[in-house]
Amino acid sequence: MKRYLKEWKNFVIKESGFNRIKNILQGDVAPIATVGFMTGWNPMAKQLPSKENRLLNKELVAWLRERGYGPIRIRGKFGNRERSMIIPNITRGDMIEAGKYFNQESIIWGEKEPSKNDNRFVFQYIEGDKTIQRRDVVLFGEDVQGREDFYSQERQSAGRKFYIPFFDDQYEMDEGEKYTYDIPPLTEEQRSEHSSLLEEIDSRVHRSLDDTRTQKSRWHHRQILRLRMKELKSKL
Repeated sequence: MKRYLKEWKNFVIKESGFNRIKNILQGDVAPIATVGFMTGWNPMAKQLPSKENRLLNKELVAWLRERGYGPIRIRGKFGNRERSMIIPNITRGDMIEAGKYFNQESIIWGEKEPSKNDNRFVFQYIEGDKTIQRRDVVLFGEDVQGREDFYSQERQSAGRKFYIPFFDDQYEMDEGEKYTYDIPPLTEEQRSEHSSLLEEIDSRVHRSLDDTRTQKSRWHHRQILRLRMKELKSKL
């Protein structure tokens, strides 16, 4: 009997933690108008020992609490396993400041948009202080539970998984015409006109192939590379 009670208690704890996160991210918790995601792990896209990463997250929690925020600890896998956190009601400016202070390549920040009647969040994938892409959905279904990589999950050992489908064309928001990614040969005039964009594309190719960077970082640059190639195609 004690074993069954313990299993039931663990189930209740796990589900209550997951449901709390789900309700927040679906916009069902009225006092929460914004939310951020980030970690202190692996700054500058370099894999660090677990002990150093734990200390960095401890410092991040202290940084957030000094500013009055109450982070919710989660975990996940993005090429590499990591511990991260959800920060309710954080400003975009503070998220960007934290991302820069802890040397993170990217952060996620979302807010409820007044124009949406169902209180859904619109999430931004941010590099530096620039929004790279937006999404207005979080996935929690059974297909997500089977994912072996690129997911977040509630902190418990068997916590349920969720993820925001950035860089998945199926969930593109209606923000303009779609383009294919194949790039035709460029004239010298086109190369000169779009030199900055071409330099960024070349830089992201090299970063995506650099095996000294974390798997998460290489994924990050591959996805933005696709967007920049799409942008170049739209300008030709």
